[in-house]
Amino acid sequence: MNSFKNQLRSWPLFAAAVLAAATGCGGAKGLVPVEGRVTFSGKEPPACGYLYFVPREMSVNERHDRVGSLPGTALFLQDGLFRAGTFTPGDGLRPGSYEVRLDCSAAPSTAHDSRPSSLAPSDFTPPDLVVPATGPRPVHYGLDVR
Repeated sequence: MNSFKNQLRSWPLFAAAVLAAATGCGGAKGLVPVEGRVTFSGKEPPACGYLYFVPREMSVNERHDRVGSLPGTALFLQDGLFRAGTFTPGDGLRPGSYEVRLDCSAAPSTAHDSRPSSLAPSDFTPPDLVVPATGPRPVHYGLDVR
């Protein structure tokens, strides 16, 4: 009977360990640190903004099963520095190829103008980011908006 009670007592610890492993605790997420700087014609950005990293090869099954590449984001401040994140800010991206989207907007100029205007040229398309599975860390991504 004591053996059964000991097993019952250890069950919560076992369940917690399995749950932590399944949710990707620590470095088990397979994330690669990605950092860099956003500039506008070689100078600091005119405003804070966001970068969005959209996986190029993400299938419907990958989105559902949470395997392969996942989307990520990065906030950059007036100095343009950023660290990309997938689950939490700055935790990194999974290896893969990403389409990069930029959101750097000016505040509306009047009360009647409710939509902020983009500070990037309308024809600007950021280059893709490739996050290799191996190699130097962190991966650096520089973006100069012209």
